[in-house]
Amino acid sequence: MYADDWLEQAAEAVNAVEGDTCVKLDRGLLTVDQINYFLASMPMELTYADHNNQFLYYNHILPAEEMLASRTPGQVGNPLAKCHPKQAFKNVEWVIQQLRSGATDAVRVNVPTHGPDKFVVHNYQAMHDKEGNYVGINEYILDMKPVIDWYLEQTGQSLVGDVDAVSGASKNESKEEVAVDAVSGASVKG
Repeated sequence: MYADDWLEQAAEAVNAVEGDTCVKLDRGLLTVDQINYFLASMPMELTYADHNNQFLYYNHILPAEEMLASRTPGQVGNPLAKCHPKQAFKNVEWVIQQLRSGATDAVRVNVPTHGPDKFVVHNYQAMHDKEGNYVGINEYILDMKPVIDWYLEQTGQSLVGDVDAVSGASKNESKEEVAVDAVSGASVKG
């Protein structure tokens, strides 16, 4: 499990397919290359750990030092605990327990260590087979700030933090004040 070349050893041991070999999925037929292209194009970091808490996959889209949750090829095959710093072990254990026990199907955690220009969320999703048996964890990590900024731009809305607490006026990008009727909640541009 701890070998830096675990992936290569495991692939050889099970005669894993690669390249242009087709894989029949439950609702599709893709080559291994197409699956890799698809997963690498996702606008988020993806990881997969099986029911034994073994870290089996991540979409290697950036160098480790540029990732929101640093992962390296040598970590593939490791137990989940070895992919996290020791101070995070209790939190990792809790997330796994919540998902494995069925207490919840998803756990979301905001990780504020990336600075004020990012809103990074780790989403842990329990995975189950067709019979409902727990088969592992799908984690996706996303900086939500660009999505939120896009939404606000598209809708012309602003976040509550943009409201002047004294006057009740909110400010839009043109710095034009918007008066808010305290009774009805209606906004009037002024």
